[in-house]
Amino acid sequence: MKKIIGKNLDISEFEEELETLKRPLAIEIPFEILSNKELSLNEKLILGLDFSFGKKLGFNIMSNLEIGKLLKMHPNIVGNCRINLLKKQYLIKDGRKYFLTEHYKTAQKSTISDVEKSENKDQRNIKLPFEIYADNRLKTGEKLLWGEYNSISKGEIVYFAKREYTAKRLNVSIESISNWTKFLFEKELLREYHLVTGYCTHQRKIITCRFDRE
Repeated sequence: MKKIIGKNLDISEFEEELETLKRPLAIEIPFEILSNKELSLNEKLILGLDFSFGKKLGFNIMSNLEIGKLLKMHPNIVGNCRINLLKKQYLIKDGRKYFLTEHYKTAQKSTISDVEKSENKDQRNIKLPFEIYADNRLKTGEKLLWGEYNSISKGEIVYFAKREYTAKRLNVSIESISNWTKFLFEKELLREYHLVTGYCTHQRKIITCRFDRE
């Protein structure tokens, strides 16, 4: 059996601790999940939710319908993702409880090349605030990309990595990065987005928006 991440509360303790969370839960997605080649974008987001609940409360008892409402995802898609994640041993289910295993940490190590291993030194996790993951205007890839940008920018610092690098981080196409970035800017979720071109230079400079709460 795969080792389980987090605490091991019972369901009543889970529900009590959930009520004590003062702010909406921020979803944290580990870098191993973000760059995983065998996971879909929706599976990455759902695993991030399970990872975040695992750290705070031990497990996730949210239903497919509840997760669908939270992430603006059809509950059938959530259900199919969970079935796949159970088959792939990223999750273990015990009654209503979904536990994240440690499989995500080692899932790709045996399949990537030595060159990829040497390049995969960026161990930044990303975090998605409620305002991003619950935004029904955004596709899952756009939500993950905003989190990637914000993991460096935090509304202040310029994110200037090349599209190719960002695409590898999310394991998506370069074209997707371009399209998603434009959409995020159009929806005012990026404070700044412009290209700097010159001799042997073609870089995007991005600063994310901030969500200030009282």
